[in-house]
Amino acid sequence: MATRSRGHEPGNREARPLNNVGRVLDSRWMMALSVLAVLVAIAWALLEQHPQPAQSEASRLDEPLATVELLGVPADAEVSLDGRRIDNTVFGVSPGTRHALEVKDGQGRSWRQVFSANGSLTLVVELRTHFVEVAVPPRPSAP
Repeated sequence: MATRSRGHEPGNREARPLNNVGRVLDSRWMMALSVLAVLVAIAWALLEQHPQPAQSEASRLDEPLATVELLGVPADAEVSLDGRRIDNTVFGVSPGTRHALEVKDGQGRSWRQVFSANGSLTLVVELRTHFVEVAVPPRPSAP
């Protein structure tokens, strides 16, 4: 006949329940630590993708601007810098950054330039008409 331990014997009123509360708390702490470790790993990976913090607006304002001057811009022309209209032919840009300039006039002429300035830069604008060749078949003459 097999013997059972006193705490597991059915009908034994003196038997104490197993202490599972400690085990449950231990497993909850382990789960919380596992979740925390995953969150730290994700934050670390995101920081590694963008190691340099973005410059604040205040530090950008302290940075000296590169000066750009446009020569030969007609009075009726529209000047755009990086897709935004500007009203001046002398302006400042962030140094070492690529910018796109476009000048258009009312006659359909235009000029485009991509540049990067460090210090001062002078650009000469030459507006040109861009032609499109279209083939038109001749019409038969009427008798």
